[in-house]
Amino acid sequence: MSDLSIIIDGVKFNFRVGLLVKMKKQVLVECNQDYDFVVLPGGRVKTLESSEDALIREINEEMKIDLTNYNLEFIGVDENFFELDNIKYHELYFIYKIEIDENNEDFKDGMINYDSKVNYYKWVDILDLKEVNLLPKSLINIIDSNGIHHSIQKDL
Repeated sequence: MSDLSIIIDGVKFNFRVGLLVKMKKQVLVECNQDYDFVVLPGGRVKTLESSEDALIREINEEMKIDLTNYNLEFIGVDENFFELDNIKYHELYFIYKIEIDENNEDFKDGMINYDSKVNYYKWVDILDLKEVNLLPKSLINIIDSNGIHHSIQKDL
């Protein structure tokens, strides 16, 4: 199976999934040493793969955590339009959420991404998410809200 990431008319289309891991008033984010922003843990959906299966696979590959032990809650879709490294992106981003307590042994501050070796994870206070530049920016609005959300983020 291939990643659902294709170039059409010079624009890269991505179908991605992200996991909002919340612990009290903190969120786990993924950092990359080469960029000045952070994202939620997750990755691309593959052909013939559901968004939930993709998230379970991505978190297992990158964090060595079995998400089937958690109650995944689908919380929304973000239509994300942006440019990165001189490439324009059109991205559909499905977001799931889990809430954990401080006794959780799986999600640790400073964990390394096993798939990339340069990305790592850290806990950030919800009030500091703008400061660390969480992308897409619309995610900040859904962290403490209920229900299923749809947002459009145009940064082109």
